[in-house]
Amino acid sequence: MKLWQILAVVGLGVLYGLIEPGRLAYALGHATLYVFLPPLLFEAAWNLNFRAMRRQWIAIATLAGPGVLLTAGIVAGALSIVRVPFGPALLAGAILSATDPISVVAVFRRLKVPRTLATIVECESLFNDAVAVALYRGVLVAIGFGAAGAGAIAIVALKTVAGAAGGVALGVAIAFVTARVLRGRRRVRFQIAATVLCAYGAYFAADYLALSGIFATIAYGIALRYYERSWITLSIAEDVNRFWDVGALLANVLVFFMVGAALEIGRVAQAPVFTIACIVGIAVARAAVGGLLLPGPYPREWIDVVRVGGMRGALCLALALAIPASIAYREAIIDATFAVSLATLAIGSFAIEPVVRRATARQTPRG
Repeated sequence: MKLWQILAVVGLGVLYGLIEPGRLAYALGHATLYVFLPPLLFEAAWNLNFRAMRRQWIAIATLAGPGVLLTAGIVAGALSIVRVPFGPALLAGAILSATDPISVVAVFRRLKVPRTLATIVECESLFNDAVAVALYRGVLVAIGFGAAGAGAIAIVALKTVAGAAGGVALGVAIAFVTARVLRGRRRVRFQIAATVLCAYGAYFAADYLALSGIFATIAYGIALRYYERSWITLSIAEDVNRFWDVGALLANVLVFFMVGAALEIGRVAQAPVFTIACIVGIAVARAAVGGLLLPGPYPREWIDVVRVGGMRGALCLALALAIPASIAYREAIIDATFAVSLATLAIGSFAIEPVVRRATARQTPRG
């Protein structure tokens, strides 16, 4: 999708939301997490370049690991300044640390972006979402037990790492089995059915086992693509690629429409102090996260792309809407998430393309 098409779809959703306020809010939360997210993750992972990703794994891991924790901590700190309890503040930080890579990827696929830069930003966005969701669930568990101190955070961190590692292992295992089944099979319908079934299967199997479904689906897509390119006896038809391209396009259209419909403009100003603290926290956090790459051999323009590319969207809203009613500050978190999504989508939509164009003028660094 082109950027103006994304904005048009979101705008149509906003108009629908004005006519039927809140009607699709509940549907967005559940549909994003359980219907649209698995295929979108698989399609994005399927199109990643494994060799480029392996060369840049340090930058990707830095942004998706410490970057998420840094964002959540800065947002939580900003909310603590306005006297929000640490538990709800950290929950808001975990939610708002999940970025929306769709708009950035849309620009990347239209411009001749250096492969290294595209790999870093796309991988950071994918793995960022996985870590953010794991952190979100861990913080909810800690709050549910009435503890959000250092000990509880340490337990949450350990569970997050274990869930991520288990999800990756499960995704790779499912990809290996799928590749074995598809070897020598040329029927397009069978290949499409197998990839769809396993994309959802990896997600829900990991979720059932209390592992990271996002990590499992991403690992499945990357590993299956690797096997497809490495095994001479395994050949995925081009029609399968076209199916996933069309499927991802339709999913993106529906997600952006539902995001627009769920954005209740009137709610943005209901918790102004909480909302402003979140917006300021996100602005500071994104600048700090981009700074994590400064020691690396990357041009300053590339780091600007990383900073501008931190838009928030469907996943943040879905996580906020999924907060149990018993959690304190739930409504304030939802209102702030609406406001942050609007602000980052509006600013990022206009800023990302010129920043990317400046970045494309720089040569790819070594590594």
